[in-house]
Amino acid sequence: MMAKRLILLTVFFLFFQNSMCLKLWIVSSKYRTTEDARDHKTYQKTRSFLKAKQWLEYKLDPELSKIELENQDTGELKGIGLIKCYVPYGIGEVDANEHEFEYVVKIRDGHAEMQINKIFSFIRDPNDIVLNYGPKNEKVAKITIRSCFRPLMDDFFEFIK
Repeated sequence: MMAKRLILLTVFFLFFQNSMCLKLWIVSSKYRTTEDARDHKTYQKTRSFLKAKQWLEYKLDPELSKIELENQDTGELKGIGLIKCYVPYGIGEVDANEHEFEYVVKIRDGHAEMQINKIFSFIRDPNDIVLNYGPKNEKVAKITIRSCFRPLMDDFFEFIK
């Protein structure tokens, strides 16, 4: 009876190992988010909206990235993005170079906002298998945002002017 339970537990663990267990090591979502808002006289609701859409389609990796909601009347874009950006985590750690996230962009005359949520960092092996999940703690999340997402947002706000 005990051997049967042990076998079932082992099978359960192996079955869910790739999908569920590895995500438990990710830091809280409050550390995996960043946002910025800027005011500039050249931001125009229609023109800047179209430029934002263009930027999202060309700057983000097309493998996974997609605009899921676009509303030109409200100036809002929502979607999923993937960027490739190398982040060194430290000695003896597996570094991440791909980052999946959700985004929300809002544009109106003279004002633009970008929010990035649920950052999920990883690296793939040559067989396209995801090897590392993260960011795994607050420090790594801050490094990822500072190294990859702040420059990305700066580029976005500059492009839509």
